[in-house]
Amino acid sequence: MKKRPTGFAFYRELLRGIKRQIREVQGPEDAAVRRYYRSYAAILERSHPAPCQERDFLERAASARLVLVGDFHTLDQAQWQYLKVLKALRRQGALPALALEMVQAHHDKKLQEYLAGECPDEGSFLEKTGFFEHWGFDFAHYRPLLEWARSLGVPAHAINVEGGLAARDRFMAERLAHLCGVYPDRVVVVLVGDLHLAPRHLPAQLAKRSFAPVLLYQNSESVTMRRLRAGAEPSGWFRLDEDRFLVNNTYPWVKMQTYLSWLEHGGEALSSLQGFTKAAAAGGRTDDDGDDDLTDGSVDLTETVHEYIRVLKDLFDLRLRADDNFQVFTMRALDFLDDAYYRREPGKTYAKIIREGRALFLKRGNIIYIPILDVNRTVQEAAHYLMGADLDAGPGGGSFFRRLHYFASGFVASKLINPLRHYRTREAMRKALEDQARYKTAKERAYGERLLGVLRTTLAFFDAVEGYGGCSRMPQIELDRFVAADRPTLFALSEQIGFQLGEGLYRSYDAGELSGEDLKHYIFAQGDPFHFCRTYNRHLAEVVEGQGPT
Repeated sequence: MKKRPTGFAFYRELLRGIKRQIREVQGPEDAAVRRYYRSYAAILERSHPAPCQERDFLERAASARLVLVGDFHTLDQAQWQYLKVLKALRRQGALPALALEMVQAHHDKKLQEYLAGECPDEGSFLEKTGFFEHWGFDFAHYRPLLEWARSLGVPAHAINVEGGLAARDRFMAERLAHLCGVYPDRVVVVLVGDLHLAPRHLPAQLAKRSFAPVLLYQNSESVTMRRLRAGAEPSGWFRLDEDRFLVNNTYPWVKMQTYLSWLEHGGEALSSLQGFTKAAAAGGRTDDDGDDDLTDGSVDLTETVHEYIRVLKDLFDLRLRADDNFQVFTMRALDFLDDAYYRREPGKTYAKIIREGRALFLKRGNIIYIPILDVNRTVQEAAHYLMGADLDAGPGGGSFFRRLHYFASGFVASKLINPLRHYRTREAMRKALEDQARYKTAKERAYGERLLGVLRTTLAFFDAVEGYGGCSRMPQIELDRFVAADRPTLFALSEQIGFQLGEGLYRSYDAGELSGEDLKHYIFAQGDPFHFCRTYNRHLAEVVEGQGPT
């Protein structure tokens, strides 16, 4: 964890903004999952953790038969912490055996073949085990675990199964009991989703089989926020009781942002998509003894962004544009917001957008802010940097149209790099509005209210464009209601409309109806978001009329 530049209220708002976006993307929560989560959250909410040392946990873990380490699947630090535990136990002379939720148990033989070097390649292993179909998270996070086990001959086994959460607890408990029998002289160290660590979940099933595991929770939101409110250090090691420990190494807003990015983009959100961060995907430096300091795996942010900027310059033939006069910040380093500029307009609005968990280019200081390094938003803001344009935070129709152009330009640039980037069609918007009855709790309705309002207004906007035969023919009084609706939602409306237009531009380009020069002209030489709509291009019409694929 790094220096915190502002107070508790700032981080509370930041976390709320990210959670709101998660609910907007995810939709209504399944009641069974919500109950399962509450059992987990309640334990840490009611806990009174006492600061301790890492060695306190390691001493207890080294004498145990079974250690459960909670995994947050989208957060690479969760998997790095697990590997750190394995290496520390081995240094202490406690031989570990890995038990991994990420692979289904009936594929354990294929996992053994991979560890033995009998599998032709990594892709074959992932395909044979159905990794992406059954797990779907970034394999780069888990690869170092398998490489470490393989390099040292440490046993590793699959423990997962398809089914509901409770059924999986029962199966995994039986599987772990079996592995403890297979390796009586080793500590079986389990990497399993953190919700399974609630006492009434996997530990209860293990207790029925006479096992009392040592538990390691990771990155508790409730503990972190309580300690921040009290002015206490939230990071480090804590002891909940004799057999339960907590380690906080990542702030909850960073943790939840990784989940949001995965929800929004899936695997293609990963910064390694274009091969610009292969070193990070390969893991940290490992010496002959299979050990390292676990500080690697982070990437050179500036160089990664620079690579995307150079790709865009090549695509658009922007040889004379500067490509190295920028700074990169992520959610892990928000110190730049301490500047007095962000306490008055327009900086105040930009700071609010950042607190909402959104990416942004800031011309002042040439700052490229990306919550976490995902390909879509990184390229989007790299394009805005090359445009040399701030997001227009002003009132009125002119500013609204400039925002539409801004978001459309960033979207189409990112789509050129990542054709898999999704957008929400009008058909999908209508479906989301129809599904609003599925929001059962007041909290869910509160989280969903803003998105549903944006979707309704987006649909109304395109209906008005079609009804008047073009945006330029829309009466001012009609336009004013959309301009007014844009600001309370921090420009989510213009972003939604701009993405629709950007998708249409990309499809036109992909079909050969717009050239690279056309896109260059659209993004860099003019500011009319509907510039190519006047040609009645059929792909733009499909987007506006909602006929595109979902």
